[in-house]
Amino acid sequence: MIIDSHFHTYSMKKRGLNTLPPDLIGIDIGTDGGDAKDRIPLLSDNKQIFFSVGSGPWCLQSANYISPADEREKLLNDISTYGADAIGECGFDNHWKYGSEEAQRKLFMMQAELASELSLPIIIHTRDADREIAEAFCSSAFGCRGIMHCFSSGPELMKKALDKDLYISFAGNITYKGNENIRQAALEVPSDRILVETDSPYLAPVPMRGKPCIPEYTEYTLSFVAELRKTDKEVLKEQVKENLLALLKRNETVRKLTSS
Repeated sequence: MIIDSHFHTYSMKKRGLNTLPPDLIGIDIGTDGGDAKDRIPLLSDNKQIFFSVGSGPWCLQSANYISPADEREKLLNDISTYGADAIGECGFDNHWKYGSEEAQRKLFMMQAELASELSLPIIIHTRDADREIAEAFCSSAFGCRGIMHCFSSGPELMKKALDKDLYISFAGNITYKGNENIRQAALEVPSDRILVETDSPYLAPVPMRGKPCIPEYTEYTLSFVAELRKTDKEVLKEQVKENLLALLKRNETVRKLTSS
């Protein structure tokens, strides 16, 4: 059994990584409104591979970007055609400076509102943007459960996320030198809110760092986090699986497996 709360099958294909483990339980993550048509054919008929649709902040730099309203229509079209188990990834990124803070906020809040409207969890991307996401949490329009994907901050932001009914997902960067704040968050997060991911094909954990990442590499991250928390790896893996299915509120995907 492989548990991976966040991977990108289409980006994996572009790097020549064309297969998913048959025992995978996890979420194939959307990045751009309208990308579902490219992703669905790559997924197996494994009904525990879940599926999200979303528009990340990088969409603001696309020549095809018009407005949050236009992105909403793209997402709704994907959902009506293919189904969806979650909204995202979406959020804030100050590392690459995709558009203005206000433009990022409007695009994110559109998706937070959509997730609330459809009673779906949201997958949150945040990089060097603790203030921005914390301010978004304070908005009356933010009322959805979800995942803080590739958590890269410390206990302070983690506690704010937990207060908003969010799960905390740790990726391979927790194994990198210098990330003590992430490791401290992993020590403090309650066991019923912890998730583990790869963000494949990115962020391979030590000792695979520098190689294209695959969902199987969650085993390295699970081992690292289990040792950090002084718990058994298999116990942690089972807890992570239970947490993911509890978040999704279902044991099988609703994506339309035969759509093309």
